[in-house]
Formats: sequence, C-alpha cells, structure tokens
Amino acid sequence: MLSKEIKQELEHYLKQDVGKGDVTTNITPQKNCEAIIKTNENCIVVGIEEISYLFRSRGLKVKPLKKDGQKVNKGTKIIIISGSNKKILTLERICLNILGRMSGVATLASEAKSKSKAVSLTRKTIPGFQMLDKKAGETIGIWSHRKNLNEMVLLKENHLNFFAGIGEAVRKAKKTGKKVEVEVETEAEAIEAVWAKPSIIMLDNFSPKKAKATIKLLKGAGFQGKIELSGGITLKNLSKYSNLGADIISMGELTKNAKIIDFSLEMKK
Repeated sequence: MLSKEIKQELEHYLKQDVGKGDVTTNITPQKNCEAIIKTNENCIVVGIEEISYLFRSRGLKVKPLKKDGQKVNKGTKIIIISGSNKKILTLERICLNILGRMSGVATLASEAKSKSKAVSLTRKTIPGFQMLDKKAGETIGIWSHRKNLNEMVLLKENHLNFFAGIGEAVRKAKKTGKKVEVEVETEAEAIEAVWAKPSIIMLDNFSPKKAKATIKLLKGAGFQGKIELSGGITLKNLSKYSNLGADIISMGELTKNAKIIDFSLEMKK
C-alpha cells in the first residue's frame, strides 16, 4: 500500500505536468477507450502500484498484468487501463516517466544484487524523486540506506572537520538516539572509530586490497558493528569488493546512472 507521502508526491508530479490545464486534450473529442502499456525493453518492472494509483484516482479502471519486481521481456504487456480517453491522455506521460525511472533503478540494482547481496543505494537520487528511487531498490530487495537526512546520523569528512576528533563526533551523535555511522578514509581513522563504537563504519574510497586489510583490522580490534564500503564502486569493479567481508556496499551508480526504461501506451477506441 502506498504511503501518504508517496501519494502526495505523485499528485505533485501530475500537477506540475498539467500546469493550468492540458490544452491539447481539452480540444480532443471525448470517447471511452482502452489503453495498454507495454515495455519496449527487457527490464525489472517497478512502478505499477504508483501509476495504478494515479489512473484509479481519476476514475479509470486498471488491470495490472504484472507485479512490481517481476522480470519482463521486450514487448510484454504491463497494465490495461479503460475509461475516458481524456483522462488517460493527460496521465500518459507522467505515468510512463514514473514507470520508466523506477524500472530503470530496479533493473540496475538487480544486476548489482546478482553480483553481491550486500549492495545498497545512496542518496545520489533525482531531486524530488528520492522516495520512489529508494522504493524501486527496496522492491527488488536491497537496502535503501538513509531515506532522508533525519533517519540516521552519517558523519562524513565535511562534518568531522568541525569536531576535535571522531570520538567526540560519535559521542555527540549518539545523544540524538539515532543510529550512528562514521566515514573514515585511513586505517588510523578506522581504528579511532572502533573505540567510539558507532553502529556502522564506512570505509570511503578504499582500494580492494586496502579495504580487505582494514576490515580484518577492524574485526581483529573487536568491532561489533557493520562495515560499509563506499566510493568509486561500480558494476565493473563490484566483484573485486564483494568478498572482502563488508556488510554493506553502497553504490551511487544504482541511482545516478540508472537509465529510463522505455515503455509505451497504445490507445484503442
């Protein structure tokens, strides 16, 4: 079931697209019709729930033929919509955009997941589309990391510069009552972080060799939290990081480089 927040975002997208009115559809003769959305590429389809909500909220009948998270081949019919041609025409592009973007993120994330079960999303999302980017990844079973800045504390380099040290930063962060993660860039910083006992230590921009050695060091020092690898990890080099012992491998590529999957809508009287 869609959250209130996601429904509000969907309404915002539609309002932004329609503006003061769909002038082309307004002059189009009214007819009842049937429309079929199909995919023009192989993909993992996600976004059916979202676009079904938009169509139904405008009084249209919707019959999903596939479920979110399913793998589909080029030419597969995804959903059938029936009712007013005017309503379908107004909703067409925004619904295809939502379906295309969410399916693009899910397809890329699924490819990464096949190489490592530890992969995670980041906040490198399209502004204004963050909740749906995150949901697309969650639908195929990967961690969305922080959904927003309030969900957990993540002490990165630019935050740590204003503290006396990692220990001070983590102690203050724990007072928020939130989960605390700290980013480190060297082995020395990693050991300093161990004594502060955050929930997660992120090894940022470590080479595979350096990451392996540092993970061994952290575990040898008794660190009981999770270890995350981040920075410069792509589908091309993921296999080099996947068996080093990290609990999380965050990949900005999964949202930053996700393509829009091509879907089309065909209408019949």
